[in-house]
Amino acid sequence: MSTQVREHCAVHGEAMMSSRSCRWLKGIVVSAAAAHGTYWVWESAEQWESEARHANPDGGIGTGFIEGALATFAWLTLVPLLLWSGMRLLRERDNQLLVTMGSAAWITLGTQMTEGGVGRVETELFLLAFTLLGGFLALFRPTAPED
Repeated sequence: MSTQVREHCAVHGEAMMSSRSCRWLKGIVVSAAAAHGTYWVWESAEQWESEARHANPDGGIGTGFIEGALATFAWLTLVPLLLWSGMRLLRERDNQLLVTMGSAAWITLGTQMTEGGVGRVETELFLLAFTLLGGFLALFRPTAPED
């Protein structure tokens, strides 16, 4: 998908698509991939933690701790890493706002999903909201001050 976006923006260039709309499209693709990828990794790690606790219910306090810590670590670190690396792979620079605000939005939206009371439809709506926000955040680039 990302190669299709890169080729579409490169082939059609400025004549068909402005660089602004191309950056918006790249931001949407990267945000969607980062959100769904991170959610999948987190969900898998949470399931791993649950299986570890059920496998040894008398294991004591630390049963599943490592798995839970890995799930939390993945939840907090994968989105900024994937947002930055995805935009860099698509040859976009100056993604500070997307990475910082996207990470903050991910943590804010993510607290709703991690509590377990959210169904599959609501989860997809949260991921869609994050994707659209990421697309709009990708539009903003820092500009150099004029002398």
